[in-house]
Amino acid sequence: MSLATPFNILGEPLIELPLVESTNIYAMEQIKAGLAKSGSVYFADFQSKGKGQMGKFWESEAGKNALISYTLEWQNPCFTNPFGISVAVSLAVYDFFSSYAGDETSIKWPNDVYWRDRKAVGILIENLYRGSQMTWSIIGTGINVNQTQFSAEVPNPVSLKQITGKTFDRKELIADLSAKIKMQINLWLEGQMEQQLYRYNELLYRKNQIQKFKSGNRIFEAVIKEVNEQGQLILVGGIQEAFNFGTIQWIK
Repeated sequence: MSLATPFNILGEPLIELPLVESTNIYAMEQIKAGLAKSGSVYFADFQSKGKGQMGKFWESEAGKNALISYTLEWQNPCFTNPFGISVAVSLAVYDFFSSYAGDETSIKWPNDVYWRDRKAVGILIENLYRGSQMTWSIIGTGINVNQTQFSAEVPNPVSLKQITGKTFDRKELIADLSAKIKMQINLWLEGQMEQQLYRYNELLYRKNQIQKFKSGNRIFEAVIKEVNEQGQLILVGGIQEAFNFGTIQWIK
């Protein structure tokens, strides 16, 4: 039994914004004002306050990258686990990026896309609720496309141009990404979460490798095993432990 009715439109209309604080902030304002259309994609040339995970700043040079947010309205949804959206979007962005950058691409928990040990795409998904019912999702992505020089404050970025040596048309990339996100979210809505999570774990960054982490005042090493269906990272050290996003930090 499918979770909800698959949607047919994603990435239309494409709304170009020369300058915004953040595409996610702009999309949220449009939803709250009753002006958003489900399936729209907001595409900014520059963000003055780009949003990343856990309140972090997303740095991007004007006119170089794909800074976009999709708005999706859920009609009569019956799903209860929003992590499924994150898995679906992560797979879509992986498929998109790896088609240009190759098989050294991976998914870093919960939903960044890496090339080798460098961050290529950041994803920020924000959900709106009416009571316990999820009504809208904003899917924000920052894709490093044509930028080749980054601030020293950005620890490990990489762009498609740095990887391939090519300059890309950002609108063509957005159309490609939109098709892939649409496909993966429809698979999720049709009840394919188990299969998607299996594939997500096959693509997991540093899976089965030892990694150093910090949780509170504790610093420890553990093997990355998998991510469970609740979105928790499963680590195996002396014992097996499950961590929610935001409760653990990666240490180089």
